[in-house]
Amino acid sequence: MQSGYFSCGDVRLASGQTLHDTRLAWRMWGTLSDRANNCILVPAYYGGSTGSYAPLIGPGNVFDTDRYCVITPGLLGAGESTSPSTYGGGVFPLVDMRDNVRCQRRMLREQFGVENLPLVAGWSLGGMQALYWAAMYPQAVSRVLATCATANCWPQNKVFLEGMESILTADAGYAKGGFAAPPVASVKAFARSYCGWAYSPDFFRTHGYRELGYHTLESFLNYWEEDHLEQNAADLLAVLRTWKSSSFRHGPGDDVLDLADITARVLLLPSVNDAYFIESEVRMEAAWIAQADVWPLVTRYGHCAGAPGRFDEATGPLARAVASLLAGESSETGTVKG
Repeated sequence: MQSGYFSCGDVRLASGQTLHDTRLAWRMWGTLSDRANNCILVPAYYGGSTGSYAPLIGPGNVFDTDRYCVITPGLLGAGESTSPSTYGGGVFPLVDMRDNVRCQRRMLREQFGVENLPLVAGWSLGGMQALYWAAMYPQAVSRVLATCATANCWPQNKVFLEGMESILTADAGYAKGGFAAPPVASVKAFARSYCGWAYSPDFFRTHGYRELGYHTLESFLNYWEEDHLEQNAADLLAVLRTWKSSSFRHGPGDDVLDLADITARVLLLPSVNDAYFIESEVRMEAAWIAQADVWPLVTRYGHCAGAPGRFDEATGPLARAVASLLAGESSETGTVKG
């Protein structure tokens, strides 16, 4: 595994603002072929890092490094790439999905020589980015796998995010996207509230957290607090706003991306009990994409059914989805470098 940063310089954002001295974090597993035509891109998700998909990557794994090179770019704003916690250019501006994907495109072309991708895949915001990739660069993307994700941030999703944002911004030390001191109490409240949205009622009623090693609900909630306290609150807020701004056309007259522009084969894996990336809205979007199929994840894990390697019950369907998408790929992906 290799890791590094791609320097994007000063990036003119979709909002019209500029993100200065922009760096995009990445990790790479496997070896790029001489023709650079065996690259799978797996963008990071909210709260995740460039290393978060590691349980799914490796020889013979879901993303098989015996055949493919897998690159995982970080999200702008999330801590590894240029983010509020590292930014020296003043107030951190709004970064949307298009900005992330444009930087990723530059990184692939300029640093790795990759022009075309046999697959872009991801969970949650990773899946959102995969759909953006297919709409923005239709000639470059052959296949998309979006797990527990939609292209649009639909109204229920926005209500959820507005609640999360209001918890963070209610902190007395909050101003202009930053915090005077780490907002410990606010982050703990954020984590506890988020947990209730991330899993399903069945998960909590049947004590599903015990599968993860937590014997009581309180110990599980304490884990969520600890996990979020390890993240920077301003970074959490910045990426939440990126997520909330996601918008594709779903009616005439909208001056945004159009799902009908997607020519890739698309496979959508919604969780049947996801509270904010809702199955019915996944199906609505699928109807606007020329080659889209929907394979629901029938589990009790809610949105977290798609979390990389967390639950075997969901990893199996994910592996079958990847295999199905790539089944038409020739085993001949080019001579491997090195």
